[in-house]
Amino acid sequence: MKTLPNGRLLEHFGELTTAESTLLKHVASGTPARIADSRPEIGTKENKVRAHFLRFLILGGDAENPVHERGINLRGAYIVGVLDLRGAEINTSVTLEHCLCFQPLYLEDMQLKGSLSLNFSAVPGLVASRVSISGSLYLNKIYSHGTIQLIAAKIGGSIYIRGSYLYGLGEPALLMGGISVGSVIRVEDESKVIGGLSLVGALIDNQLSCSNCTFIAIKGPAFNADNILVKGGVYLTKGFHSVGLVRISGARIAGQLSLRGAHFQENGENCLSAQGMQVGSSLIMTDFPSPLRMAAFNGSHVKSLTDDEKTWGDELSLNGFIYNFINSRIPLTAEARIAWLNSQNPANSGNDDLKGSNSEFRPQPWRHLQKVFEEMGHSEEARKVGIAFEKRLRKVGLVGQGTARWWPGFRWLGLIPHMLYGALTGYGYRPMRLLAWILGIWLFFTSIYWYAAVEQNVFAPSNPLVFQSDAYTTCRKEYGEGWQKRSPDTPIPSGIGNWYTCDALRGEYTGFSPGAYSLDILLSLVDLQQEKDWGPITTTPSPNAWVEFWNWDWGHSIRFLVWLETLIGWGISLLLVAIVSGLTRRKE
Repeated sequence: MKTLPNGRLLEHFGELTTAESTLLKHVASGTPARIADSRPEIGTKENKVRAHFLRFLILGGDAENPVHERGINLRGAYIVGVLDLRGAEINTSVTLEHCLCFQPLYLEDMQLKGSLSLNFSAVPGLVASRVSISGSLYLNKIYSHGTIQLIAAKIGGSIYIRGSYLYGLGEPALLMGGISVGSVIRVEDESKVIGGLSLVGALIDNQLSCSNCTFIAIKGPAFNADNILVKGGVYLTKGFHSVGLVRISGARIAGQLSLRGAHFQENGENCLSAQGMQVGSSLIMTDFPSPLRMAAFNGSHVKSLTDDEKTWGDELSLNGFIYNFINSRIPLTAEARIAWLNSQNPANSGNDDLKGSNSEFRPQPWRHLQKVFEEMGHSEEARKVGIAFEKRLRKVGLVGQGTARWWPGFRWLGLIPHMLYGALTGYGYRPMRLLAWILGIWLFFTSIYWYAAVEQNVFAPSNPLVFQSDAYTTCRKEYGEGWQKRSPDTPIPSGIGNWYTCDALRGEYTGFSPGAYSLDILLSLVDLQQEKDWGPITTTPSPNAWVEFWNWDWGHSIRFLVWLETLIGWGISLLLVAIVSGLTRRKE
């Protein structure tokens, strides 16, 4: 006759306790064995159930004492000893509710064709790595003072943790790295996890939902969901409270990631690390009790970003953060979003006073915000962001780097083109500003030319036939000076001694107009005949170069201003061409 291992026949257990007899009777009929309605505090003959006797029944009993297909349903028992089901194959559901265990439950590599319920029970931990449960796992209202290990477990249904108190005794309270869940994981109803939860690399076919629950870090993160794959959404919503780091880096979430109403409390380090994650729908971060501080979103990609005025704190990391749309409760203004970018850590935002190659300024958040504004149709806000970005580049010393090796006294010259570019056209985002500059420059030079022509007699016809004709003798400056000498007490008539106001100058010759003359010089592509027919009168150059250089009489000064306005005009003309061709917006 084949001999069965010890503990596989009823006769191996000797006299049964009252609770064991009750359990034996109920497992045969498939009804709940209700030893007590609440979890016992001490063990008695009426409530004690030996762990190896319970194992005997969980494994199906023996030929004379079979277990009903409804499985084990034990309530209110005081379980004595170690319940060891490692590697066991169990064909029915197991319910151990309102039970008290003083030894961890060992379920490693167990295969359970049904559900496992430990609701309202107290256990010193659960060792269940690689366990396979075809149904759901119920951990509602349990008290655990040890680590619950579900590493690489396979749960065909869902995991429910409601109103539970899980204390890891200095270690993580919930270890579920690499777990596979066929439906949802829910942690809610004032559950408290002291020691943190690890879901690294978990595969969840539906949802991960944590609300009205607390995660407190002891060693490592308070909540670690790095590299999880969720085919639905992740909801860390109202009442979710973490004390310590929350990690979702590398997560792949097909639905939305909602953090609405969550409270992330940093504990001397980052409060949220969501780097390199992919969210197929929206990232919702609203109604926070306190703003995110020291949160990292580097390299993450979400479809849309929803936030409000309480979302963002300081010390943020946003480099590589990509969002296709902003759906914000904050007014969608460039000023508000620039303040958001400025809330990054000082090194990345360019507020650490380091320059050039020493700076760790990250341009991507600025460029991406500008791009999103443009794609959303907020062109004006996009322009404001672009202008602010150019100013920040100059602040951190990333403009004019081509002159970085020049002699220190000349390095500032590399900034001049950028500053002029900003002043004249707003770095290409304010091209119409150039018209105001043209008007101002034109009026400035016009007023100088007018004064020089009327009061200083500087301008004269450039045609030598007109200038040398005796018919126009009264127009010459020398004639006016002679009049003044002959009649010092008589004012010079306005029609003589000045080519600009001379009455003798025939009307056929182009009259001098200070405004037209200035415009003719300023707009190099326009010919108003003023620059061709008129010019400043200058004295013969001195052979002494030093004397000539410092000869700033009115004639020489006006000639210099004409040259200056010509150069300005050519610069403006090039900018106008760039504006028409669309080359004025910086992309590099």
